[in-house]
Amino acid sequence: MELEQLAQYINIQLPTAWVNCYEPAMAAYRPNWLDDYDFDAILDYYEFDHGEYYRPRFYQELDLLRQDEKLNRICWLMHYIMFYGEPADFSNVWSWKGDPVAFADHGSNVTCVVAFLTGQPIHVKNMAQRGYDAEQISIHKSGVRREWEGQHTTFGLEGVTFGHMLWAAYFIRCFLVRLGRLQYEFGLNHFAQYDHLFDETPCYISIHIPPAANGLQDDEVAQSVRMASRMLEQYFPQTKGKKLVFRTNTWLLSPELRQILKPDSNIIKFQDRFQILETKEAVGPFLSFGFNVIQTPDLDYSTLPEDTHLRRELKARLVKGEPLHTAIGYFTV
Repeated sequence: MELEQLAQYINIQLPTAWVNCYEPAMAAYRPNWLDDYDFDAILDYYEFDHGEYYRPRFYQELDLLRQDEKLNRICWLMHYIMFYGEPADFSNVWSWKGDPVAFADHGSNVTCVVAFLTGQPIHVKNMAQRGYDAEQISIHKSGVRREWEGQHTTFGLEGVTFGHMLWAAYFIRCFLVRLGRLQYEFGLNHFAQYDHLFDETPCYISIHIPPAANGLQDDEVAQSVRMASRMLEQYFPQTKGKKLVFRTNTWLLSPELRQILKPDSNIIKFQDRFQILETKEAVGPFLSFGFNVIQTPDLDYSTLPEDTHLRRELKARLVKGEPLHTAIGYFTV
């Protein structure tokens, strides 16, 4: 099957989203589809600098995609899933099996960058329809740019992982607004399994916590939530007059952190806002957010840094094989 061969070509397990979208995607496919874009203008729009890495590396990958028909099809398929697929299909990108060994034999994960940057015209249109002001537009542009810059500078990747490709697509499809310290997502998922907790079906708002130099200050979190409770309807009119339920799924709600940190820690204060719905064992988030390391099969936990109290405690648990968990929690306003 051609589709299975394409997945094998970049060393990943065949995603269900590829199966679901392959026929309509290929019906719209043209080998020269990349010629439709002014990539100089797109790179300028997201303010990628003219330095030694990003632009030359992007055009190197673009040349490869134009020469390698299989990679070209794969890039188009990823573009189609992210920007034209159904929610179940583009959300499925989170579970694609292949990172960090994808593209080991053909191409590179810069193909993921090309796939999401071809969404720039869609981004401009979506932000106009949402009525984003200059501040939100700037936040969105920098958010897309940082997906590549962050993966390259923090983890040493040439491009981005599948998950970070999807995160850039969340910006491009305008599922997100940032209000102060936190980001808020609306319209992507319906958490029907939680409906029984409330007297009426609420609007579920997912909270995301972007990294910041000063950490997770409690007063900034409180200010952001207040802003969200009164401003979200400006960007997402469907929330007007609705009960808002704020939900997050994060390692910051891990029960292990309560064993490590003091009660007056900002992370514990953040946890105290939420009612925990479920926990799930997961090491990856602790590595990427806590240590700036990507989980690989041969990762030696004993080499992880221990330059802070939190890192020392987390590292000790990882070395001893003790489980670490992420958690899903919610609160209402």
